[in-house]
Amino acid sequence: MTQHITTAVLILTMALNTAATAGQSHAGSETDGVVLLGQCYAFILKEPAGWVLDTTVAKSSGLAATLYPEGSSWKEGISVMYVRVIYKDKHKRTLGDVVQSDIKELKSTNRNTTVSSMPAVTTRDRKRALMRHFYDAQNKNEEAVAYIDEPCVVVLVVLSSRTRKDYDWSLEAFRQLAGSYFFVHELAGR
Repeated sequence: MTQHITTAVLILTMALNTAATAGQSHAGSETDGVVLLGQCYAFILKEPAGWVLDTTVAKSSGLAATLYPEGSSWKEGISVMYVRVIYKDKHKRTLGDVVQSDIKELKSTNRNTTVSSMPAVTTRDRKRALMRHFYDAQNKNEEAVAYIDEPCVVVLVVLSSRTRKDYDWSLEAFRQLAGSYFFVHELAGR
C-alpha cells in the first residue's frame, strides 16, 4: 500500500513538472487545480471563477467532485456541475459504449429526453472531450456532458440546470471546467 502511495505521489509530481514546462494548454499554462484520485486514475480539474469545487458533499453518491456557484450550495443550486468516473468493463468497453449507455439510461426514465451534439472542448492535456446536450422535457432540466476517454475509465464532467436561463449563464463556466481537465496518470489496478 505504501509503495502505491509513493508511486502515485511521484507520478503526480512528474506530471505537474511536465505540464508546467510544456507551457501550452487550452486553459493557459497554469497547472493548478484539484487532484482527483481513484482506483486506476488521477486527474486535475480547476474550478472556474465564481464556483466552489467540493470533493466531499456527494462522495456517497459516487461523484468525484461537485461544483456550485459561490453563495449557493450543492443541494440548493439552480445550476450545479459534477464529475463522475465510469469504469470500463465488459458492457462499457469504449467511450461510445458509455455515451450510448448514458443516453439509454436517461431516455428510460423519460422518453421525451432529447440529445444533441455540442462542439468538442479541448482539455489542458490536448484531449478532445466529446460533448452532448440533454434536455429532460418532463422535468425541464438542461444538461451538458463532456465525456473524456482514458485507458480504463471515462470521466464525465456534467452541468445540470433547472432553468434554461441558468444553463445559458453557466455554460461558459462548464466549458472552462472541462477545458481545465488534465489526466495525470493511469494508476495500477482496480
